[in-house]
Amino acid sequence: MPLLTVALPIHNTERFLAECIRSIRAQTFEDFEVIAVLDGCTDGSEEILRDMQDGRFLIVKKDQKEGLSSALNWVLAHAATPLVARMDADDVMRAQRLERQYDFMLRELTVDILGTWFDYIDETGEFVKKAFPFPTTHDTIKQSFRVQTSIGHPTVMYRTERIRQVGGYPMDFHVAEDLALWLKCLAADLRFANLPEVLLHYRVTEAQATRKRYAELARLSNLAYAMYGRAIWGENAPEFELGLPLGRRVLKKLRRLLRKKSKL
Repeated sequence: MPLLTVALPIHNTERFLAECIRSIRAQTFEDFEVIAVLDGCTDGSEEILRDMQDGRFLIVKKDQKEGLSSALNWVLAHAATPLVARMDADDVMRAQRLERQYDFMLRELTVDILGTWFDYIDETGEFVKKAFPFPTTHDTIKQSFRVQTSIGHPTVMYRTERIRQVGGYPMDFHVAEDLALWLKCLAADLRFANLPEVLLHYRVTEAQATRKRYAELARLSNLAYAMYGRAIWGENAPEFELGLPLGRRVLKKLRRLLRKKSKL
């Protein structure tokens, strides 16, 4: 049995998939399986995957798109390994990513979810933004979650059974499934850490930057904080509006009202 599972959901990423798979196969840590879920693909992703797979790949094909949460919950239900590493089909792992995370999880048995720092690349693979220095310890990550997501979903490695115990990914947060899961994990007292090292290149695409998607992300983020905030922070839970605590929200609204009145 391999030591860990790489969860690789795929939906119409033929343009970037080959580079992603090459980065997985180039890992210095080799004792892993890949569960690749073809989630209703209508492009050439399946052909690329089948052409580039090796004996460590298990391919699951879904004829209809069911979404990221469904694909990842399928992996959680079927992975036989104690650790799962997330990967998005348009991102790129650095060669030592799995080795660094596996060694940390082997040493730090109290950590349930481990992320890393990541930088940003564009659709051509050019670097466009350096890494944000996410906090690294559980307490600082928990505090940072009061205003922002503080762990990169495609970078995480987590303990399979611990994520199963909290019920896996919520199904009603289709663009905020990672935030909803992390808040649910914090509410269940799971422990987080981040490695202060860039181990993944996160790809930014035009499809991620639509106004409609941002509006839905804001709505679902607010809902996730409303659902889990009190269980995490008690009476001191933040009132959240995509990163703006209540006081700043009120101030912004007052300023908008004043500007409108001054124009009358």
